[in-house]
Amino acid sequence: MRIPLLLLLLLGLFSFFPNTFWAQSPVQAEWTLMFYMDADNDLEDPQMQDLIEMASVGSTTAVNIIVLADRHVGGEQDAGRGYTNRDVGGIKNWTTAKLLRVEKGRLLELADQGELNMGDPENLVKFIEDVAKNLPAKRYGLVFGDHGSGWPGILGDEANKDSLTMAELGSALARATKTTGKLELIGFDACLMANFEVMRTVAPYAKAMVASEELEPGDGWNYRPAFTRLVANPASDGFAFGRIIVDTYRDYYTKDQGNRDSSITLSLTDLSKIDALSSAVNDLSTHKQAFIKVGGRPNILKVAGARWRTEDYGQEEGGKSAAEFFDLVHYAQNVKAASNDPNVAKAADAVIAATRSAVLYKANGAARPNANGISIYFPNKAKSVIDSGYAKAPFAANLRWSGLLMDYTGIVTADTSKPQLTPATTNTQNLAANAVATVTSSVKGDDIAEATFVLAESDGESALIIGAVPTEPDEKGVLREEWDGTWFAITDGKNELICPITDFSELEDEKDIYYAEVPGQVQFKGRREWIDITMYFVLDFSEDDVTGEFVYAFRERNGQLREVDINVGDLVRPVYLMVDADGEVEEVAHTDPADILRVTVDDGLAIGMTEVAAGDYLLGFLVTDYSGNESEEFVEITRK
Repeated sequence: MRIPLLLLLLLGLFSFFPNTFWAQSPVQAEWTLMFYMDADNDLEDPQMQDLIEMASVGSTTAVNIIVLADRHVGGEQDAGRGYTNRDVGGIKNWTTAKLLRVEKGRLLELADQGELNMGDPENLVKFIEDVAKNLPAKRYGLVFGDHGSGWPGILGDEANKDSLTMAELGSALARATKTTGKLELIGFDACLMANFEVMRTVAPYAKAMVASEELEPGDGWNYRPAFTRLVANPASDGFAFGRIIVDTYRDYYTKDQGNRDSSITLSLTDLSKIDALSSAVNDLSTHKQAFIKVGGRPNILKVAGARWRTEDYGQEEGGKSAAEFFDLVHYAQNVKAASNDPNVAKAADAVIAATRSAVLYKANGAARPNANGISIYFPNKAKSVIDSGYAKAPFAANLRWSGLLMDYTGIVTADTSKPQLTPATTNTQNLAANAVATVTSSVKGDDIAEATFVLAESDGESALIIGAVPTEPDEKGVLREEWDGTWFAITDGKNELICPITDFSELEDEKDIYYAEVPGQVQFKGRREWIDITMYFVLDFSEDDVTGEFVYAFRERNGQLREVDINVGDLVRPVYLMVDADGEVEEVAHTDPADILRVTVDDGLAIGMTEVAAGDYLLGFLVTDYSGNESEEFVEITRK
């Protein structure tokens, strides 16, 4: 019987592999690795570098490496800043989605799919099914390369303005693994994906998972040594290969990568243990709900305090892209320490034990000392839970954590009382050279989350916030800090500018070593527009002179974060906050060339201390409670 031409065309549309790909039945390999590479965004350049790394090793008879790589159309206009128009692996620059076999020294094009929506789960299903049918293997691995947002989703296809939600990913894997069987390994070369909710989504369909709790540096995984070791030992299972990925990732950022290793996280998880972890999380949720309801305000404060003390990932809570992901083990440890309830303590211990059983291997830098391999969503506002649709997501079915979040955030959101802060006072309002001003206030409240000592420049009825450093009230609630007329300065090695540090976190086991966050803007060489970035530094207070080394910078674009390189010829300027008499806040970046840094060495920025200019300043304290309510008090001091 003749098949109608239209049907033949339709069959062709839904097959990634050409009919002529196999002249004979393929031999079963040890591994078929499938890379779903959405480079149709500002991660195109580093992902093309990933392909080059893969091709330095290439497929063998035992290990198939197959990539579906979708590229961006704007490479020429944005070359070197996330996008690229480079030729890769012997294939001319393309802007479509190509199916590629990675071979030693080159990429073999199997098919060109035209413009493809990588956020469409149908395309993921067909990719997996077709690869598995054409390249059978004892073990299948699936790796996503792109932006990651944890449980809200993975990928960012700019041409189609789409991504994969967890619901779509779970549904796609349920269908595709009918062909492959349970995947040996699923990997996320993307930010923030070592997330409990993500693991609940993919656990039925894979054995091992590799992902990061924190933002990943732009270079992502290090494929050359990882593939070299797998090709040399193709009988390795998913857990052995997962350890290789973690090791090579850690090694890459430890060597010749500045301080990037300080904030890395990557973990290997046994997904067969996620059901047991879910039971433990449910038990902890139930006991915490009872703890909150029975104990009233004292107990809600203990739960809230444990949350505030827990290591979190993504931007800070005030940032536009705040993930509000917290390390699960660290939170359980903190809530156990804060609670006097034996049921909560026992349930917290069970969560800790179940997480450590699930996380087989991990790497974490000094700036993320409490990264234990799995994060969990823990917002502070009821609106975040409701608007995100968290409780309606498939992973939330039978998960009592969502009920705990609603109880907790409902109570916290209803608290609108600000901390009580007394007026700030000082021993002098005229600070001479070599003198020290002491600024004092006191705070009342049983729910104080954090306090900062703030320096601002007085400008009539407005104030330009120069920066803030962490401080703590004593046992009587007294806040006291000294100022000698100096402040942090960011420098390009030649010029220096007052530096608006907005967040500090102390590194564990490192006396007087801090991780600092600095808002700024960059103008890339040859460009005119200024781009908002957040810079990170490691600061050393252990010597008389404070020194700070640049780690990296991230930018937010289309609601997603990616690392940006700061290279020779780029211009950088700090961004300050201007607060007017009505409390309205505006971001301010100076345009005077004297207030702009020019980079002369790649990543050539540093932080030190400098004398502030003579003038009128406001010094005081900003105090925040567990509900996010703030109070502030300042005193004016004239710097002579």
